[in-house]
Amino acid sequence: MTTPPPPPPVEPQQPASGSGDDKNLVLISHFGMVLFGFWPALIIYLVKGDNPYVKSEAAKAFNFSIIPSAALLVLQILSFAVLSTGSAIGCLFSLLIFATWVAMATFGIMAGIKVNDGKEATYPAEVPILK
Repeated sequence: MTTPPPPPPVEPQQPASGSGDDKNLVLISHFGMVLFGFWPALIIYLVKGDNPYVKSEAAKAFNFSIIPSAALLVLQILSFAVLSTGSAIGCLFSLLIFATWVAMATFGIMAGIKVNDGKEATYPAEVPILK
């Protein structure tokens, strides 16, 4: 009696990138946070929710970008309030706004480049709002 041969090894699968339009939408959801915060990812998530790949990547981009977008809003309000009093601490808030934007832009661009290379995008922190 012979035993059946072992199954072939399972290779890790690349994310299903879908069509060129789907890839463009995913890139817009990651790169769009540079100028528009969480809005591009949220719009793409809501409009293209029928495609699991686009939905997943847009959710990742939204879940990350909501944190720095909220921080930017709070810092801008505080900066305006402090600058209207004539305090020099407003300059510190301006630097924090710039640093927050640079961090969001950097991670968004890095994730977009990963997705463009066929890899899965990852962010250092995410708030799991969209799944």
